[in-house]
Amino acid sequence: SVQIFLTMKVQIGLKTYTPKPPEVPKPATDCSTKNLTYASDIKQIFEQHCTSCHGYGGRADYNFLTVEDVNRAAKNGELLGTIKWEQGFKKMPAHAEKLDDATIGKIECWISNGMK
Repeated sequence: SVQIFLTMKVQIGLKTYTPKPPEVPKPATDCSTKNLTYASDIKQIFEQHCTSCHGYGGRADYNFLTVEDVNRAAKNGELLGTIKWEQGFKKMPAHAEKLDDATIGKIECWISNGMK
C-alpha cells in the first residue's frame, strides 16, 4: 500500500504546529551486513511456503515461481503485509502457521536491500 503524507501547519492560539510525517517501519532485523540474493536466499523460502498455491496458474494473480512476481508483490507492499499478518491483508501462507521471525526478517532485509 502506498501512503501519502501531506504537510500542513495547524495554528492553535498563538502557536503553529507542523505534524511529523509517519515513520517508515524499519525491519526488525539489522540488514546492514546481510547481502541476501533471491537465487541463494529467498527463492527456496517461496518454493517451500508459497508456490503450491502461487505457482503456475497461481492464485491472486501471483506466480511466485518467477522473481518478477515476487518483486511485484514486494514493491506494492502486499508481500510483507501478508506474511507479517498485518491488519488489512490476508494471512499468508494460507492454511498454515505464520512464517517464523527469522524467515520474515530475511525477506524483509532482501526487500530493504534492493531485491537483488
